[in-house]
Parts: sequence; structure tokens; C-alpha cells
Amino acid sequence: MSDMNDNNPKRPASTTETSPEPSSTPPAYTPADTEADTTVPPYRQTPPSNNRMPPWLIPALIAVLIIGVVLGRYWGQSGQGDEAATNPTAASADTAANESAQTVLSVETVTPSQANIDNTLSTDGTIVAKDVATVSAKVNNVALERVLVEEGSTVKAGQVLAVFDTDAMQQQVDQAEADVAEAEASLANAEADAARVLPLVDIDAISRQEADRYRTTATRARATLDAAQARLNNQRLTVKNAQVIAPVSGIISEKTAEVGMVAGNDPLFTIIKNGVLEWRADIDPKRLPQIDIGTPVKVSLPNNQSVMGQVRRIAPTADDNRQVTIYATLAPSNNVRAGMFQTGSLIFGDEQRQVLPNTAIVSSDGYDNVMLVTDLKTTDGKTIGRIVQQRVEVTERRGTNVVLAEPLPSDVQLVKQGGSFISDGDLVQVVNANAQVNS
Repeated sequence: MSDMNDNNPKRPASTTETSPEPSSTPPAYTPADTEADTTVPPYRQTPPSNNRMPPWLIPALIAVLIIGVVLGRYWGQSGQGDEAATNPTAASADTAANESAQTVLSVETVTPSQANIDNTLSTDGTIVAKDVATVSAKVNNVALERVLVEEGSTVKAGQVLAVFDTDAMQQQVDQAEADVAEAEASLANAEADAARVLPLVDIDAISRQEADRYRTTATRARATLDAAQARLNNQRLTVKNAQVIAPVSGIISEKTAEVGMVAGNDPLFTIIKNGVLEWRADIDPKRLPQIDIGTPVKVSLPNNQSVMGQVRRIAPTADDNRQVTIYATLAPSNNVRAGMFQTGSLIFGDEQRQVLPNTAIVSSDGYDNVMLVTDLKTTDGKTIGRIVQQRVEVTERRGTNVVLAEPLPSDVQLVKQGGSFISDGDLVQVVNANAQVNS
């Protein structure tokens, strides 16, 4: 009976046997389990396990991390602000120490100054002859025999400048004189015949037709004499024209005449009438209201020389470049030559203008700039400022100073020299802040 119980597979386990501990890991899902689950109702079936992390968990963790970092920075800055508020002296000292440590270099400052400057308008122009006279030959197919002047010679009106060969001309004069003498003889003979014959008409000794023939012969002889005299005068004028005469007084500015050349249509000489030169310059029409007839002009010359003049006339129309030409007559000077291209200044009077030292100007990319020193602070005897670069327009350089087109504030502090070694926004230590330009 006992053997039958031992071999019974359906015998329940003994109550004294230790039941296995439940495992924390779910049992593996097998086909057998599937078959078993199908035997129970669906609401009692165990779904298969899924070990994957939910997709919304990672973004949530990142958001929490970012919020924590932001809050940490906010609390840290708040703590520093509270510390600075409780000890402002230490905070300002640290700031000044940092600024002092960041300064680029020590600079000397200067303030703009006012100077009595000539109100002028400078521009470039060309020096030309005010009036010229060209001298050409009055004879043709004759060679030059003598040239009596050179370029730069001063001549008087009526002075002989050159002489052509007159040998052939003189022969023609002699021939014309002979023709005149022959014509005079013929006229005298015709008039004598007429004087003897014409009274016979009154007594009907000759016919009126014969009398008219004597009158016509005398008239023809008189016309022949007049023609011969005209040819003589023409030949004498040709001989006279063989001398090239100056029509005006002045200076020979150009000479093409050479001994042996045959006269043509080109001028032999060019004369600057009375040697008067003028300076011609093109002006912006906007500046014309300042310019009048008689406005003084100072034209610069080489070797630091100059010549004065005054505006003689203003062109009534503008040229193709929308510029208006002015003409200024210059005073006599041995250093002035026609054709020179020189800078001139129209002088309108004196005025107060703002000036700076040349060393305060920093040129960059074709523009002029100054370095302003702003936000000045003094700590422990040191004056610290911040650089602000500002563009300026220089109208004139006068000695060691420059004249500004638009003035700066009178109390502004500028770097006097060395501005090219600093940049916009740099911190500098100011050596002095009370200097002013010596005008």
C-alpha cells in the first residue's frame, strides 16, 4: 500500500518541505505558457514583460538638468551681488584695480583751441597768359635770313623780330619803278598830243572823232601810270613785310622761327601781351557767393615762394564737370611761368577756427581721426579713461597745428600723440588732463 503511494505522481508535496522563495525576476515567457494561458480567461492572462525605457523619460531628465543649472547660476550671482552690496568699497577697489591692470598705455591729453585763421578757399589751378598775340609771316615762298629774338625776350611794339631774304623783292621793286617811269612818259606824251590837237576842233580843223581818240589815249596813259604805281607800292610793301614786326609789347613765350626756313601759315612767334599772367581755377558753384571781382588770391610757387593777385572775372557758365572757372590776374614776378600748375588760396578775411596739434591726428584708410578720452575716473591718484575714436575733417595744416572743418566740444580730452598705438574701446591712464593747444 505504501509502495503504491510512493509511486503515485499526483501525491501532494509534504507540508514539511520548504517552498522555494519567489524570484524577483518574472519567469520567461514560453510557448508552454501560451498554451496554459489560453486555458484561462483573457482577464487573468499575464501580459508579456517589456524592459524598454519610456520615450518621454529622457527629455524630462534633460529639462530638469537645465532648470537646475539656471537656478544655480541665479543663486550664485545673487550671492555675489549681496556680497558687493555689503562691501561696496571693496567692490569699487577691485573694479579700479582691474581697470588699471587693463590699461594699454599712459597718454597725454590736450583740448582743442581757437585760433585766428585766414578764411580761405584753397584749390589747384593753371597759370596762363592773360592775353597773347601770335606773329606770322606776311610774305610767301621766302626764306628767313635773320632771327633777332629768343624765347623769354622782352620786346616792344614795332620791334623787328626777324628778317626774310629781300634780294628778289628788291629786284621786283626796281622793275616796278621802271614801269612807273615808262608810264609817266607815255602819259606826258599823250597829254601833250591832246593839248595840241583838241583846240583844232573849234575851227573844224579835225573831226570830233579824231579829237576823242587823243582824249582816250591820254586817259589810257594815265590809267597805265596808276597801275604801275600800284605795283610799285605793292613791291615796296612786300619788302617792308620781309621784316617781322612785334604788334604788341610783351614777352616772347614761344618761337618757331629758324634761319633758312620758308615762311608758311604757322605762327613764327607768340607774345604774352605786356607779360601779364593769370591763374585759372575751377570752383564749386556752392562757393561762388563768397567770391567777388577783386577778391585777393595767393598762389603758391616753388621754394616756399608765392605771388599775389586778384579775381578779374568769373566765367558766366559752368563747364562739363559742373565747375565754374575764375580768372585771377597775378602781379609781375620773375618766378612765375605760364603753364605752371599751382595751388592757390582765395582770401576772404580772418575768422576764429578750432585747431589741434598735428600729432593728435590719426590717419587710417584715407580718413583723419582723433582719439577721445572719455569716462574719466580717478582712483588712488590714477586717472583712467576709455578711448573713443572719432572721424574729423582737416581743412588746412598750419605749422604744427591743423584746422578742423567742424569743431569738437571745447572741453573734450584728446590723445595728444601716440594715438596710432591704441584702438577704440581701450583703457588708458591719463598723465595730464589740462593741456591746451598753443595756437
